[in-house]
Amino acid sequence: MGFVNSKKMETLKHRINRHALVVWSALLPALVSLGCTVPSTIVGGMSAVGSAALSAPGFERRVDDAGLMVALNRALLQEDDTLLLKIKIDALAGRLMLTGTVQDEAAQKTLQKIVGETDGIRQVFDYVQVSEARSFSKVARDGLISARLRTAMMTDQAISAVNFIIRTHRGVVYILGIAPTEEEAIRVVNHARTISGVVEVKLEFETVDEMMLAFAAAEELSNAEASHER
Repeated sequence: MGFVNSKKMETLKHRINRHALVVWSALLPALVSLGCTVPSTIVGGMSAVGSAALSAPGFERRVDDAGLMVALNRALLQEDDTLLLKIKIDALAGRLMLTGTVQDEAAQKTLQKIVGETDGIRQVFDYVQVSEARSFSKVARDGLISARLRTAMMTDQAISAVNFIIRTHRGVVYILGIAPTEEEAIRVVNHARTISGVVEVKLEFETVDEMMLAFAAAEELSNAEASHER
């Protein structure tokens, strides 16, 4: 079998990944409409949808993370499909976390513009960096850190691991989470700090009570604006 030069290989990989993104983007709305469970990690570095195990009243009515991700993925595919291969987008209860690397400020501004124009986002934590892409070994090292942290969380009975989304980029662990108490989030951070290779831990967290208060305030404001327009 002949060898394929690196340029041709990169072109082939991009075509395969783009095809996977297009197929998934087409299938996801159907899965959501049928009530299927959306996987926490979407193949191809596309995005992740947080599936918090929350039973707070009105949660499902107020938050549609799956629908939010569908809208974002469609917009990114139309604007610049290469972005989906370089960044990770995670949504949890309407809060968005962006991680990864883009090649220039123009790509970063494109991403920020699309996010800013997407409805249903409560808060954005943008950790996307403008720099050269990581080497395969560094990507693998970051993946190992995330895997070790998830394992530690799953074996800790005081943590509801499904309520937290973990990403690692250049040794920095990014955590997006919701839990009944702050103590649970602190346990996650402490686990992360014990893992070899971790240089920093960034936590974006809110309690269930804080989340519901934010929902109530937003709903009250919306009702007031609607009443004023009548």
